[in-house]
Amino acid sequence: MTVVNPAFYSNTIKGTWKGRTDGTDPASQRWHQRILTVNLLEELIPVAPSGERNVALIGFACDEGVLRNGGRVGAKDGPLCFRQACGNLPVHLAEEALFIDLGDIICETEAMEEAQTELANLVETALFYGYQPLVIGGGHEIAYGHYKGISNHIDDTTTIGIINFDAHFDLREPTGGLSTSGTGFFEIAVNCRQDKKPFHYLVLGIQQNSNTRQLYQTATQLSATFIPAREFCTTNEQEILSKVEKFIQGCSHIYLTIDLDVFAASVAPGVSAPAYSGLFPDPFFFKCLQFIIDSKKIISMDIAEYNPGYDPDHRTAKLAAALAFNLVTG
Repeated sequence: MTVVNPAFYSNTIKGTWKGRTDGTDPASQRWHQRILTVNLLEELIPVAPSGERNVALIGFACDEGVLRNGGRVGAKDGPLCFRQACGNLPVHLAEEALFIDLGDIICETEAMEEAQTELANLVETALFYGYQPLVIGGGHEIAYGHYKGISNHIDDTTTIGIINFDAHFDLREPTGGLSTSGTGFFEIAVNCRQDKKPFHYLVLGIQQNSNTRQLYQTATQLSATFIPAREFCTTNEQEILSKVEKFIQGCSHIYLTIDLDVFAASVAPGVSAPAYSGLFPDPFFFKCLQFIIDSKKIISMDIAEYNPGYDPDHRTAKLAAALAFNLVTG
């Protein structure tokens, strides 16, 4: 039996996944028909069939990091609303592949660090059983626990490259020993140094008006690579794809994380820290995303900072669903 701490776990209840039914044959199925929910308090994780691309959905229902960071709370409700937005998506996985929902790691108190540890354990377990995790936040404190789970799974001879679509570096140093939604990648860098591993970090969509000079200095000191939002356009396509390709080639695995606040508030209002400007989910963006997917090096992925309390017309939910569809479909 897979061990999870009941204080930090909630299974996906029956009826959460809903949608239209066009038929029951595999070619007609939608996510709500195909996905298999697993209650980790009562069931074993099924061993994934070898040779297939199997996906495990994990929710991270936490916004304690956002609260500590002074952002708009509510991202803890993101995983539930994300599932509701994805039920009608069509299935384009191989018929033999498994697509499972492992429920949520939850944080209902201030014990965020413990929740991050639980997330790391579940990500590591999903990878062990042959799944590619898709983790849904929750605030971007999701990053540290997610990375730790990947790091615990791989051997010491391989390297992890982090590609982060984000308006922010999230390289703040924890104050008073407390992590926030803005400290995750600094903590990962410290962890890499302690383990004598390289810190490979590429950020796409950085906004100058959202990052202090100190954060730019930290990014330089840590040898992080970044592409500003103002340069992320078709005019610079070849330069951007070349930079992304060079980064990917230098890594054994890619941990892909998408912070929804990288997008302009007009298309993604339901986030913890909205920006009036930012990237647009246009054909160029999805070309870049597909370029990363096509590398076949993504070991695990997440979508962070979805805050349904500020998304009355479900605009952000639909965007998150579109991103997830591309990530799962591959």
